[in-house]
Amino acid sequence: MTQYAAHSTPHSVLVGVCYTRPNLQQVEKPLTESNPAIETHDLVKNYDKVEALCGIDLSVGVGEMFALLGPNGAGKTTLFSILATLRKPTGGSAKVLGRDVVHERPAVRRHMGIVFQEPALEQKLSVRDNLLLMGLFYGLGIKAGRARTADILENLGLTDIAARQTQKLSGGQKRRLELARSMVPNPDILFLDEATLGLDVDARRNFWAQVRQFVRSGRTVFFTTHYMEEAEVADRIALIDKGRIIALGTPQELKQRIGGGVILLTTEDDARAFAWLTEQGYKPEKSERGILLVSAEPAAVLPKLLTTMPVKPLRAEVHEPSLEDVFLTLTGKTLDGGEANPAKPAFTIGAAP
Repeated sequence: MTQYAAHSTPHSVLVGVCYTRPNLQQVEKPLTESNPAIETHDLVKNYDKVEALCGIDLSVGVGEMFALLGPNGAGKTTLFSILATLRKPTGGSAKVLGRDVVHERPAVRRHMGIVFQEPALEQKLSVRDNLLLMGLFYGLGIKAGRARTADILENLGLTDIAARQTQKLSGGQKRRLELARSMVPNPDILFLDEATLGLDVDARRNFWAQVRQFVRSGRTVFFTTHYMEEAEVADRIALIDKGRIIALGTPQELKQRIGGGVILLTTEDDARAFAWLTEQGYKPEKSERGILLVSAEPAAVLPKLLTTMPVKPLRAEVHEPSLEDVFLTLTGKTLDGGEANPAKPAFTIGAAP
C-alpha cells in the first residue's frame, strides 16, 4: 500500500514524497550479487519538449560507492529521482537491486534508504523520536522500532544528542540525522542527492566517513554532487552533461583521459592571451581560475609561453589534472555550469589561490 505524506501535517516525516509500508507477508525475489545494484538501458526522460535524459546506459556494482558529477541542470536529479522511484522515465528501463523501478517500485523502496537535498526532518521532535517514527512508517512495532533506533544512534555516534529537539541541532548534526533516518529500514542501497550542500568542511568529512562505513559492510551508495572533491571519495564517477553520460571511470582513470598536466595562466589581458594561444595551435580553455592548457609536457611548454606571449603573465602554475579540468576539457565549461570572465585576472604571481 503506497501512501503520501502531507506537506502541512505536523507529524509527517517524509515531506512531499511518498513512502511504502512494507507488506511483511509478501514474497520477493532474493537479492543476489550476480546482478548489478543499478542497471539502466537507454533511459530517457522528457519534460514537454525538454529532453532531460538522453538514453542513459549505466551499471553500478553491488558494494560500490558511485558518484554522479555534473553542473546544475545536467540531469543529475532527474536520473537520481528515477532510480529512487520518485519519477517515472519516458522511455528505456532501470533496475535497482534487480527490480524494475516502475513495475516493482514497492520492492525497490523496501530495500533502499534516501537522503534528499532539501531537509525532511520533523523539527519539533527529538533525534530519537525522528528515528522511531520512521521505523513505525516502515512497519516496525514499538519494541522493534526502539531497538532499531538505539542501534542506529550508537552506530552513528548520535547517542549524546538523542534527546535533543531537531530544530536545535547544527547543520552537520541535522545531516547526520538525515543519514541515520535513511538507515532505519537497514537498506541494501543508499541514495544521496547533494546531501552535504551547505555544510562546512569538517561536517562534510564526518558525513562521508559514515557513508564509507556503510559501503564497507558490502552495500551500495549512489550519490549526486557538483563538488569535485566529494566525488573523489567514490569508487567510480560518471560525468553527466545535458542529459548524457560523457565520461565514466575511477577518479584516476578520468584524470588520465586528458593526459600530461595542466598549465594555469592568468595575464593582464586574458582575452588577448586566449586568442594568441589559439592562433599558435594550442587548445586553451577558459575557467574561473584563468586560462587552462593541457599539455603532455607542461614543464617544457610553460617557459616558452612565458617568453613569447604578447601579454604580461600575472600567474603561472603547473598541476596534475583534476576532475574540474576533465569536465572543462570535455565540455568547455566549469562544473558550476558557467564560464569565467577571461579578462578578469584573479591573482598575482606567487599569491595563494
